[in-house]
Formats: sequence, structure tokens, C-alpha cells
Amino acid sequence: MSSPDEFDVKSNHRILPRTVWTINMLVGLAQNNPDKALVMTYIGQLVVAGHVEVELLDNGEVEARFASGETYILAETTILRVA
Repeated sequence: MSSPDEFDVKSNHRILPRTVWTINMLVGLAQNNPDKALVMTYIGQLVVAGHVEVELLDNGEVEARFASGETYILAETTILRVA
């Protein structure tokens, strides 16, 4: 699986690993927002379980791709479904 330093060659986006490190990183993006921290924790657990792959985008947002085909952008105050 990916390491914290692995990049997607096509997009130069950081592919986040399926580890507890990813959960901690996602929760850190919540910036003192307990509701967002809870959502990010759940998404991180889905990553660790292998149901979701996430990438850290250049603008600091997170792209979450679910194994079922849905793709979401996790922005600062919004979750946007893009596919």
C-alpha cells in the first residue's frame, strides 16, 4: 500500500496510506470543529478498512474515492460528491 510520501504520478496528489496515521491526519484537518473531526474519523476508519482511498490535493482539500464508485471532495466546510 501507499506510504505517506507516495504521490500519484498523473496528478501529483499525495495518496494517503491505509493506516491510523491517515485517521490522525484527517482529524487534524478539522481545526477545532468537533463535528468535522467526527466525520473525518469515520472516513479514516473506512480508509483503514480498505473501503475508501483518499488523496490530499494541492489546495489542501481531500478527495475520497469509495470502492463502490462514489468520489467526494472534503473541503473546509463542505463535502461535495463529484462522481
